[in-house]
Amino acid sequence: MSCDRSKWARRPAALVVVLLLGAACSSDDGAAAPIPGCLDDAAIYALVGPESDGIDTWSGAEALAAELGSAYAEDLPDAPLDITGPGEESGTYDGFVGFAIEEIAEERGREAQTRLDYVSSPNDNVIIQGIEDSASSFGWVGYAFHAENRDRVRTIEIADEEGNCIAPSDETIASGEYPYSRPLFIYVNTAKAEENGALAAFVDFYLGQDGYDAVKDAGYVQLTDEDWAATGDIWSAEGISGEISDGESIAVSGSSTVEPITSLVAERFLEGNDVGIEVNGPGTGDGFALFCSGETDISDASRAIKDEERAACEEAGIDFVELRVGIDGLSVLTGK
Repeated sequence: MSCDRSKWARRPAALVVVLLLGAACSSDDGAAAPIPGCLDDAAIYALVGPESDGIDTWSGAEALAAELGSAYAEDLPDAPLDITGPGEESGTYDGFVGFAIEEIAEERGREAQTRLDYVSSPNDNVIIQGIEDSASSFGWVGYAFHAENRDRVRTIEIADEEGNCIAPSDETIASGEYPYSRPLFIYVNTAKAEENGALAAFVDFYLGQDGYDAVKDAGYVQLTDEDWAATGDIWSAEGISGEISDGESIAVSGSSTVEPITSLVAERFLEGNDVGIEVNGPGTGDGFALFCSGETDISDASRAIKDEERAACEEAGIDFVELRVGIDGLSVLTGK
């Protein structure tokens, strides 16, 4: 992107923000649009935070953005604001709230949540379609889904505290330079792993080279060799092993972001093993609800388990181990 970024501000963390409007300067896509090529947290809060219900144009958020000290308040265009994003069941929703909304909301005595009046979906492909369908949309998805659809949507860079704007990429997410980045997890029911040899063998396989490769093949950012080895050590410390028996099966549910990784690992595991594996991705929150009621063996998650979810597992007698398997960024996007 070629333009004056002197007034752009940054914040630390890591997500990718996608807006369906374009940029106030030319982008790598060669197109110009009436929205800035970078936004800060204050502007994003003004557009989609808990005080924004009823605002139906970008410029309608100008007053709140200015009150919050955004460097982009005057740059918000007089254009319809069409918002599509994940719903509350999604870890991507929680990640976005944590990155862009929570701190400001708490300072202002507001609930840490997005506005309620937007189109939500648990399906990232539906969200990308919604962003693409409007010339003045705002939306957010995981970086991997964004990367797969670069030709359909445009990235909005995120400003950090020093006034620099950062675009999401494998490099900026892995380094932590990109303000909206997050870890990805799998949670394993340890009691079931002790009883189910296929489950124990699958987790062993997941944390081997095939699983490590699957993270990159699915479009996500791999952990460093040191961090990947640390995850393996956490699993090894459980002391769980077993042999696969006929008729055993594995049930996985949770994050739609982590689902592509787990699905790839399952596909490769099944090449040499006769086991039934079902992988679903209704969302991190829904996945934990199933996991903590004992209905699944593994819960994919794009955020760490919440205190209330942990309590539900404890109440149900579900013991588990948390395993970090990759890194993702949250992208804020707009249409081309």
